[in-house]
Amino acid sequence: MTLIKGYMMKKMMKLSLLLACTVYSQASLAEICSQNYNELPGLVGLDSASGNIYATTRSNTNECSCSEVRFTKENTDTDTALSILLAAKMANKKVRVDLKDKNDCNTAYRVYVH
Repeated sequence: MTLIKGYMMKKMMKLSLLLACTVYSQASLAEICSQNYNELPGLVGLDSASGNIYATTRSNTNECSCSEVRFTKENTDTDTALSILLAAKMANKKVRVDLKDKNDCNTAYRVYVH
């Protein structure tokens, strides 16, 4: 009887692990993208009452095909992102923007000053 319980327990653990791996792999199918050397030629600021941050970008390389990006509270600390974007704009510096999904310019989650 205990042998059967042990066997069933192992099977359940394997099934649980397989299920967890499948769910994780589905969640990480979106491919990240880094868009480098962006100028900030236009608007930068608060986009909505929900706290989304908007920035107009222009890049010679344009790896992510974004001419505008949005940082949302679900993806990042928007206060910090806004601070970095405004500092870069005022200093006329270029920025790198990382997107969680290369096909969605509204998924920005990191910003770096070049």
